[in-house]
Amino acid sequence: MAFAAIGAPCWILLGNPRELYKSIDGMMLELNGWIPMDVQCKEDRAAAKAKMELLLDKGANLLIFPEGTQNISPNALVGHLYAGAVNLAITHNAEIVPIAICRDKDFYYFSIGENIKYSGETKDSVFQKTDELRDRMATLKWELIERLKMQKRRELSKTALKDFVNDVIRLKAEYSLSVDDIRAEQFRPKGVVDADEVFAFMESLEPSLKNAFLFKRTC
Repeated sequence: MAFAAIGAPCWILLGNPRELYKSIDGMMLELNGWIPMDVQCKEDRAAAKAKMELLLDKGANLLIFPEGTQNISPNALVGHLYAGAVNLAITHNAEIVPIAICRDKDFYYFSIGENIKYSGETKDSVFQKTDELRDRMATLKWELIERLKMQKRRELSKTALKDFVNDVIRLKAEYSLSVDDIRAEQFRPKGVVDADEVFAFMESLEPSLKNAFLFKRTC
């Protein structure tokens, strides 16, 4: 869907392609030009980076998903970004075209932003510029969402989040993707924790009069 929206030749970076190595889809991607990478393997990341640098120096376009994996957050428009994309843009004097993708059932909506130039920037600004890129992507995503049919929170079912996550997994049913895989591949800035981690203790907590206050509804 991203290829269709871009409408221009580009190499695609795919983290943990797994079954794509031995499927028809993988063969088609290889014919197009792809860079498969195990995101949790240091050597694989280094090899992929070297290939991307070579392609950029030759003037090729790269399609990169800087979140590193699917976004299954109930409230984050865009997950935290790996700094690799901005780092490549700065060191190879390339431009980044931010793209937002929004899916509503089987319909996909895209918003393509203006080119971001990094001429004159240094590696010292990589993380600042990565945060700015995330802001740009989130703004594009929100502009898409505003154009879709809104649903009030009280209209959502109790299983809405679970259904949403299962739907993401369903779209990847032909590949061995799990929620644990997604969480392992997410970029996790130091000092930032998810709500699931904060309340993980609740799963092993045995209710008693001493801890009853922890179960009190606040809203």
